[in-house]
Amino acid sequence: MKLNRGFIIAIEGLDQSGKRTQTKLIVERLKKSGLLVEQISFPDYSTNIGREIDAFLSGRKNYNTNVRHMLLSINRWEHKNDLDRWLDEGRIIVINRYIGSNYAYGVCSGLSLDWLINLEKGLPEPDLTILFDIAHDVSAKRKIIGRDIHERDADFLSRVRKEYLGLASLWSWVVLDASKDIENVHEELWRIIRSRFESI
Repeated sequence: MKLNRGFIIAIEGLDQSGKRTQTKLIVERLKKSGLLVEQISFPDYSTNIGREIDAFLSGRKNYNTNVRHMLLSINRWEHKNDLDRWLDEGRIIVINRYIGSNYAYGVCSGLSLDWLINLEKGLPEPDLTILFDIAHDVSAKRKIIGRDIHERDADFLSRVRKEYLGLASLWSWVVLDASKDIENVHEELWRIIRSRFESI
């Protein structure tokens, strides 16, 4: 089924909040409902810019904070043509991390929200942003090894969570308790998304 216009669902939250798992599950469920659906995750590490992002997140390279967040934004801009085309085709686009993550992590790194917003101006705006809210200590228990530079900093993640919740209040994002088990989170996510579409 093709919508009259495309629709972007952005799923935001800390690492290990279940975004990847739930993105996959919700895409499968939307497709079973007969809708045209696309899925994308950011950062996209497959591009040259994405590989630079992976390098600084893993600690192999060091960039100043402004450059880091510019690279994260450019990574999204690399996919603008695809996003615009999918929207024109009336597809639902489910994005695991989008512009909201740059805002939350950037502000907590000392950058101006206005400056960060300007980086993203011109990218398609999400129609629905869902924040997977989870305490940083709960997320840490879900991944013990192989954590990146942000995941290893408990104080930083605590501030990011607080910033996410502030942005959710400011821009009327939907906040979902991501500390529950996979099935409960999925059903709540489905309820939220289904309420936006009469056809599913």
